[in-house]
Amino acid sequence: MEFISQEQLSLIAFDILIFIFIILLTAIIASLSKTLIEKTLRSSSPYFIAHIKNYIFVLIWGIGIILGLKQIGISTDVLLLLMALTGIGFIYSAKYILQNYISRTYLNLQMQYKVGDMITINNFYGKVIEITDLNTVLLDKEGSLIAVPNVHLLKEVWIKHRSIEGYTMTIPVVISKEIDSVIFEKEFLNSISELKKYFKNEPKIITSKTNEKTIELSLTLSLKDPEKKSVVTVEIKEIIEKLVSDLTEKVQKEKKETEIQDIKDISK
Repeated sequence: MEFISQEQLSLIAFDILIFIFIILLTAIIASLSKTLIEKTLRSSSPYFIAHIKNYIFVLIWGIGIILGLKQIGISTDVLLLLMALTGIGFIYSAKYILQNYISRTYLNLQMQYKVGDMITINNFYGKVIEITDLNTVLLDKEGSLIAVPNVHLLKEVWIKHRSIEGYTMTIPVVISKEIDSVIFEKEFLNSISELKKYFKNEPKIITSKTNEKTIELSLTLSLKDPEKKSVVTVEIKEIIEKLVSDLTEKVQKEKKETEIQDIKDISK
């Protein structure tokens, strides 16, 4: 019968401790990687961020487990093969996202079009109101939104139109989700009645993006005279700032009144 010496037991215990340390360190790094990726890519598409986070999370854990198993003398050939297959699977599943993300980067470098330009692609005509990691969003004459994958703008023939009469511009507006966007639109349109002499068409407000805290709106203005752009922009921004401030104050006041009423009801 063969006995394990004290020295061998010490080495095994040391290897197990190192294994546990590697796993704990891997867990910490994997958790931190999610936060770091969210901060680094906060302006990117949530879908793209989710894919990257999952891939990096799996990659970190794969490396950690392989290093840990090697420390205690277990073969990692199968794990290495699985990691390689996982990497191939990720690249294939994210092919559409990566194509459009790279296309946007290329289009930005070439500066071929920007927000505010009028373009036609595949029989779709509209004004560029947003360029995301995946799509270029157009607003057509009927007020409909058209999402064109960025990769199509590299593969397909598209036309950038020159504005001949008047001037159309888009102003981004960000409001708190606590503010009712319908009320904001109604109050805003009432507030700009004195500026209507500058407009060729009625201003349009559409919701371009929402998240847990804010609503992003796109205000489209069609001016009769392009030279009035700076004057109108300044006045519009002042109206928006005041309106957002007033509505925010109103929301906060209503919340306080509700809380006070709830306290009174409970005390009764």
